[in-house]
Amino acid sequence: YFLRIICIFIYIVLTPFFAYLIELPLTIYVNNFDINEKYSLVLVPTAGIYKDAQNIWHPTSNTIMRASKGEDLAKELNIPLLVSGGILNNHGVSEASAVEKYISYDNIIYDHKSKNSYETLLYLNKVFKTSKSKAKILIVTSPKHSLRMSLLLSSNGYLVSCYVEELENVIDLYSFLPDSRAVNSINASLYEYLAIIKYIFSKY
Repeated sequence: YFLRIICIFIYIVLTPFFAYLIELPLTIYVNNFDINEKYSLVLVPTAGIYKDAQNIWHPTSNTIMRASKGEDLAKELNIPLLVSGGILNNHGVSEASAVEKYISYDNIIYDHKSKNSYETLLYLNKVFKTSKSKAKILIVTSPKHSLRMSLLLSSNGYLVSCYVEELENVIDLYSFLPDSRAVNSINASLYEYLAIIKYIFSKY
């Protein structure tokens, strides 16, 4: 009997529907971008880089998508774009530097030092100095990361909005069948929850 319960639990956890329920609180309230609002800056936190067989570094697809959308919005709103991504490898290559060849926007700031969301906040403090209470930041990141980034900035005096691509979450028969990708999705969601808890206890 106990083994049967364990098997049923594992089955449920491995379904895309369960992964969707886990991530829902992270994404349900973050898409509040308004084209009519006045923004001071578009912020794009990077999402990793990788090295190919020729030892050339490239941004991940998530990083490219964020940077591309951030560039489009910055151009449309005619405001600065900040790409934030420090060195997270042993080769001295920052994530922000890997994005440079993909962006043609002139009004751009590259943050090559920040290794996490909190360090990005510290860099923003240097950019805005004493005027941060009047600055409204438009965050362009992944749906799951948006809540953590917006909570961090808003708790430190910034007005924030998030731009999140509206994804269609179709619930069908396959949503209730085990899928290995559900594990990655759940891990990413749990990482965000733990990071938010850490920021709360650290009083960031």
